[in-house]
Amino acid sequence: MSGSAKKKQGTLFSFFSKPKKATASPASSSAAKAKVASTQSTLKATSPSIKSTDVSSKSTSSSSSSSKSLSTQPTKQEKLLVAVQVGCSISVFWPADEEYYTAKVTAKKRQPSGSSNVVTLLYEDGEVETIDLTNEKFKILSQGAKPKECETESLSETEKVVSKSSKKRKVIQESDEEEFEFDDDIEEDDDSEDEFVADEESEDEEEFEAMDVTDEDEEVVNKRKRPSKPAASQAKRAKVTDLKSPKAVTSQSKAVAPFITPPSKMKSTSAKNAFASFASGKKNEENAAVSNVTQSPTQPTPSSTKKSPSSKPFVPFPQSGVVNQAGTHYHNHFKFLQPEHIRDSRNRPSSHPDYDQRTLKVDFNEMERTMGSKITPAQRQWWEIKSQYFDTILLFKTGKFYEIFHMDADVAVQVLNFSYMKGQAAHAGFPEIGYGKFTEKLVQAGYKVARVEQTETPDMLKERKKNTRKGAKKPSVVNREVCSIVSSGTRTFCYMDDISGLNEDNSNGGIGPLLVIKEILIDTREPTDHDAMEPVCEYGITIVNAATGSITIGQFADDVLRGRMNTLLTKYRPSEILVEGGADGASQTLNALLQSMKNTILPSCIIGKINKTETFPPSYALDPDVRSKMERPSARIQPWEKDETLSELHRRRYYPRASKNAPSSPEDGVDRWPEVLKAAVIGGADLALASFGAALFYLQRSLIDSDILSMGIVKAYIPPDPATIEKEDNQQPTTSLTQLASEEQKLEDGIDSSENIAFATQDTDVSEEAEISHLSLDGTTIANLELLTNLHSNTAKGSLWSKINYTKSPFGSRLLRAWLLRPLFRKADIDRRADAVEELTSGAAAAAMAEAREALAKCGDMERLLSRVHSMGGGGQSGGDHPNDRAVLYEGVTHTKRKVGDFSKLLSGLRAISRIPEIFEGIDIESGLLQRIVRSTDDGGLFPSKLGEHLDWFFDNFDCKKAANGNFEPARGMDKDFDDACDAIDRLKNELEQYKNDMCNGFLKPSHVAKKEWKYANTAVTSKDKYLIELPIHVQVPNDFIVKGKRGKGAKQVNKYRTPVVEKLVQELEHAYDVMMDGKARGMQLVFAKFDSMRSLWASAAQASAMIDALGSLAQASSKAGYTRPLICTSKDSPSIEIVQGRHPCVEFTHSGDDFIPNDLTMGGDGGSDSDNARILLLSGPNMGGKSTLLRQTCLIAILAQIGCFVPAEKCEVTPFDRIFTRLGASDRILLGQSTFFVELAETAVALRGATRRSLVIMDELGRGTSTFDGTAIASASVKHLVESNKCLTLFATHYHSLLEDWKDKPSVRLGHMECFVEENGTMDESEDREQSEKGSNITFLYTLGEGSCPKSFGINVARLAGLPEEVLQKAKSVSSSFEETMGSSTKPIKTQLSEALEGDDMDAVDRLWQSLQ
Repeated sequence: MSGSAKKKQGTLFSFFSKPKKATASPASSSAAKAKVASTQSTLKATSPSIKSTDVSSKSTSSSSSSSKSLSTQPTKQEKLLVAVQVGCSISVFWPADEEYYTAKVTAKKRQPSGSSNVVTLLYEDGEVETIDLTNEKFKILSQGAKPKECETESLSETEKVVSKSSKKRKVIQESDEEEFEFDDDIEEDDDSEDEFVADEESEDEEEFEAMDVTDEDEEVVNKRKRPSKPAASQAKRAKVTDLKSPKAVTSQSKAVAPFITPPSKMKSTSAKNAFASFASGKKNEENAAVSNVTQSPTQPTPSSTKKSPSSKPFVPFPQSGVVNQAGTHYHNHFKFLQPEHIRDSRNRPSSHPDYDQRTLKVDFNEMERTMGSKITPAQRQWWEIKSQYFDTILLFKTGKFYEIFHMDADVAVQVLNFSYMKGQAAHAGFPEIGYGKFTEKLVQAGYKVARVEQTETPDMLKERKKNTRKGAKKPSVVNREVCSIVSSGTRTFCYMDDISGLNEDNSNGGIGPLLVIKEILIDTREPTDHDAMEPVCEYGITIVNAATGSITIGQFADDVLRGRMNTLLTKYRPSEILVEGGADGASQTLNALLQSMKNTILPSCIIGKINKTETFPPSYALDPDVRSKMERPSARIQPWEKDETLSELHRRRYYPRASKNAPSSPEDGVDRWPEVLKAAVIGGADLALASFGAALFYLQRSLIDSDILSMGIVKAYIPPDPATIEKEDNQQPTTSLTQLASEEQKLEDGIDSSENIAFATQDTDVSEEAEISHLSLDGTTIANLELLTNLHSNTAKGSLWSKINYTKSPFGSRLLRAWLLRPLFRKADIDRRADAVEELTSGAAAAAMAEAREALAKCGDMERLLSRVHSMGGGGQSGGDHPNDRAVLYEGVTHTKRKVGDFSKLLSGLRAISRIPEIFEGIDIESGLLQRIVRSTDDGGLFPSKLGEHLDWFFDNFDCKKAANGNFEPARGMDKDFDDACDAIDRLKNELEQYKNDMCNGFLKPSHVAKKEWKYANTAVTSKDKYLIELPIHVQVPNDFIVKGKRGKGAKQVNKYRTPVVEKLVQELEHAYDVMMDGKARGMQLVFAKFDSMRSLWASAAQASAMIDALGSLAQASSKAGYTRPLICTSKDSPSIEIVQGRHPCVEFTHSGDDFIPNDLTMGGDGGSDSDNARILLLSGPNMGGKSTLLRQTCLIAILAQIGCFVPAEKCEVTPFDRIFTRLGASDRILLGQSTFFVELAETAVALRGATRRSLVIMDELGRGTSTFDGTAIASASVKHLVESNKCLTLFATHYHSLLEDWKDKPSVRLGHMECFVEENGTMDESEDREQSEKGSNITFLYTLGEGSCPKSFGINVARLAGLPEEVLQKAKSVSSSFEETMGSSTKPIKTQLSEALEGDDMDAVDRLWQSLQ
């Protein structure tokens, strides 16, 4: 940057704080006097008649010529002014109200001008005002005496220019042509340690109170016109305006660090917090002392002359020169910011269904009336930007600092623990270097943050002023543009951002994607006889991973339970969700589902809306061509419209064009677009494209659209198996997306499609099972089995994910997570992955894997870094249109180091993984999958060949150390213009030397002196008057040697010459230097661009590395003691599972601290005993006996087996499952209007409708949410359906002992129980032999699975363990015994009758039996 650009530019409030002194000419003085006389006459004519004596206050002129006083009684006036002392009461006249208001003088201070008539008044309504009584009409109220009135009838010449009003209203008269935003008078040395001293009152008033300063074009004020005094009925609330924060903000009672814009040099040596020096206890005490002045607003007294309703609290008016407390600043008095008066840009209230929360209608007139002065150009610039980004915190760049104003400052004080700066406008800020840290805090608190940068320097502003056409208003403030908007879902983690959050997994509150949802409701048709549920809605979704630059789109139907949407939310865990707003937008059910998920598994997720019609913000670029590119063709757009989306994609040319001719329709010209997006357009996936359009609008507003879309990564999302939803007749929109998603999944899984096999059985349609490739896990199952997070704290601790994730790289972790949520189904695919895992657990391959894991640990997040290099190389921006390309940044060295650091990390990571084929070279690998991954493409593998050679060029031509210090030069062959410029410089320097030799040899006398003394001056690149020829005065030169300067005197004088030849060469040299410097400036970008052009090569290496990392992680998990490789079976007619000494993979110890008790389980199959072949296990036993644990561990073992991992068991044989259904726990969904029992039945319904013979179902205590009889009936009917219709493997835990009696003789059902011992009277007896075991004093859980049913549930014993009072336990025992006797004697025949009635489908008999039990 140029020297002028690097100068300190001050803060926003210092721009107009030092007015130029106005010298009044005699002519202007006379004119002013005449105007004052006219104003005085008018004032007298309109003043009310009063009985007290009228006097005029005397004013003293500060101009060069003294003005004569117009007062007829100066002595009396002076006495009256002197009589105004602290504690006395006066009445002040407000002209606009034509009324006097009583106030008490609370302070009196002296102005710099010497006046002693400036007082602070406390009105009866609690308002505090500081005014100069010299210019006021007032009465002195004395007890028992008549009020005395003092009216000013004249103003001095200086007061005509600057009139200090009651609310610190300043009017500055300055020259249009000389007024700049950055005043040289206030610029200070950057190295000064005393820069921005917070405790210096005079500096604070100058820098931070220019909110009271009017526009530079304000005319001379001849007479101050006081605005109407706001009535108490118009007083606003005394709260901090909160921007509708989506999250609760920290309490004001927290310790607040007084953070004024900090100095450039830090005296603190603390490395932990660079800003800690600004939070010293001394400053806290000082700020607290100042704040206490206005801490408790004075309430209006009953004697107040103004009416004040009690419904709204009084808001004190801010005082100047002090730190005002929260809720008392200017913006708290603006009517248009009050909730009941807020309007969007189209004047719609917040209650309107189409209200646009992103925009604000700003009432500048009302603002100026409240402030008592005109707003400055800088203030207007801030409000104009804020009006387009009302829901966003503006970080407004001023010099080297980001300033935060008004309601945004309230947020900064609350969230960032900043303190307000002195002044009547809320104001805080921090230096440019702190952008990443503080932005991340604001985003994590749920806010969106806009970075508003200066895009021109003061010198550029001067030039723009000069070029302003005559008659047009000249600019007075440097141009600023919004350069980025950061929210939870749009964090790209560029060189300015804080990247610490990237190291967290999203299940722990890390970085989730942006999800955009388009929903339409479907009219339900007549009910059908089949089990498939009718779809009630259809969704189009777009998932944007801003960190990696990838986009996923999809379209699917959903049922009344919204199971597919629940699954999508559970799998992706978005950090920000956008739905369609307005009356016809997202349904109430969807909104309730999203809010319910936010209250459970997505606590940090931000939910927003995009209306059907939106306002696109204008570009603030000065170049009209740039503005036309950055803006939409129309300010009013429809983001959810497919055609408008396609037209915008064509206009901005994010993707390569199919033809140079304009497309005849939006659907044309998409042949070179990403395959998935092209398939969506051609296939008519309108809902997916609608959500894509809304996402495009949001990305464009955030100014990251080009960075992400130009990556060209568009994937397809396919929901889990749609068995529970009736298939639509027309599947064309999603068929092509399904095929593309399947191919992508095969690539990620390392599947060779040529080896896929189908199950050949007699009981099923082979074609349907042949289409199944993965085990489907819905959102309920993922949550119930705690695959990603635990149910207690919603963190990864204790989840299955935490037990298998030993990856070394972020991209490897993402792939392993995808494998966990998408287990394989086909035996060949499972065995192929398991072979690779087994080979990596021992032998030479294991040793090589250990070395490869060390290399993987050095990689960093390659997918994110590839996206960053793409952006830094200009891949996402074209022609300097993006505001970032014009931003004036002062931490260039730091930003360059971060850019180089990212690129260096990426190069080092690629260099490390390029050794993986070499590490495994020479090892005899038997696994086909492992061999494909670790071998290079030349050897038939997936790893790119000659990766190291491609990297060598970058290591040879990019010196990271030099680049980090700004000394990088492009290597030869990188930039032709740069190369030509360097060649031209060398040639021109040689020609200059040749010219010197030619002149010295034949034209200069004496030649030997000329050869010795000839010297070129000013040869540096940045020098002026380059290559002046220096020769002694006595050397004879030709006539074309023109003297340009000299040094020395007499015989030692040396002349400096310029010749036509040298002048021509220097001109060419200057041009070559300019081209060379430009080449240096874009040198790194050229390197990044060259690297980005080979992105497919690097991405292939990253994909292969991710697979080897994921396999290594599974091998690490499989190496645990007690883990064995499961045997995958396929040839049996019936699915089966056999587990010997199986353990829960996430539970190593029991709750009492003992080792986990393993269990055996055998179900299904054709051989063995009838009990072993049973497809359903009815499991009973005491509460806390381990039933739920057994159910969960069976599912987890099956999932581990199907992802290719070893399982915690001595032996495991399993037939692959196509789906796992779970009904566990008890919870309600209040926001969805679903009770606990409804949730139980909804989960059961999904299983009963969707389970096939290849499915695994676990149900825990179905029916407990209702009466015993209803619950028993539902449980019995569900078991019947699972046995006869679904024919799947089922583990059914229950406490309904009548249910056990009903099914104990059925061969397809097996009874089991969790064993325990009950202690009674000091003896230990088996629970099966105890009829009165409930009276026992203690129970011991064995956690082992036994045959048969358990006659008791031992609830009283568990109640004792839970600590219920003994009297409650004794009463419960008595009631339980009595109830058992009654039920045993009276209901046994009814049970038999009920069973027979159900088997005979005699519903009348069932009804009669039910009535008899009432």
